[in-house]
Amino acid sequence: MLKIIIADDEYYMRLFLSRCLKRIPDVEIAGEAENGGQLVDMVQEIIPDVVFIDINMPKMDGLKASEKIFGFDSRICIIFVTAFTQYAHEAFKVYAFDYIIKPFKVERIQQTIQRILDFRKTVTYNASDNVCETILKKECKKVIVECNGVCNIINPNDIIFITRYERKTIIVTRYAHIRTNDSLEEMERRLDINFYRCHKGFIINPDLVSEILPFGHKTYQIKFLFTDESALMTKERFKLFRNVYNKLFNVFHA
Repeated sequence: MLKIIIADDEYYMRLFLSRCLKRIPDVEIAGEAENGGQLVDMVQEIIPDVVFIDINMPKMDGLKASEKIFGFDSRICIIFVTAFTQYAHEAFKVYAFDYIIKPFKVERIQQTIQRILDFRKTVTYNASDNVCETILKKECKKVIVECNGVCNIINPNDIIFITRYERKTIIVTRYAHIRTNDSLEEMERRLDINFYRCHKGFIINPDLVSEILPFGHKTYQIKFLFTDESALMTKERFKLFRNVYNKLFNVFHA
């Protein structure tokens, strides 16, 4: 059973979150707080498993409250639920398990809790472990991109390829196309070394490549799992790629 505390200065948001969470088995709403100070006191008394925190709260904002909670017991999973996109980087300094932007769908909350429940069922960890840190390291480091005020938090394993279109960088994932103002060069620096810059206009995830086919004299076409879209690879980049990944892929070439 997960003990959860909800902290938000808006009554109707606390009510909405509470109703979302009560639909999930093995979840208990252990308390509700109207501000950061009240939340910190409640956490020390109840010692919950999960805390949902708004950022803009009176007396003590959610970020300061989360730092105190993390210092008190780093095993507590911290989930931010906020209308502000600009604090995502600060949130993950306390190993925030998730950063959910208002407004959100009920399914978004349920998916986050289900990830925690599934992890607890399948993974053994020490009582002193930081659960959020353990989960995030297992799932891999998230990539945070922002565009037009919307903050997107992406699991790199879900990224198929990245390209440029109409002065925007397009991140093609298994579930959506995400636009950002970040350049390909910046995305390349932020991504895991397993990603490959196959062309000046493309970065690919080699794990999701299904085929590489000739496409003219100096170019190859890359096909992927989970999408009908394709990318391009230069002849020079292909030679290096083939040397590194020859054992993983059935590469077709002229």
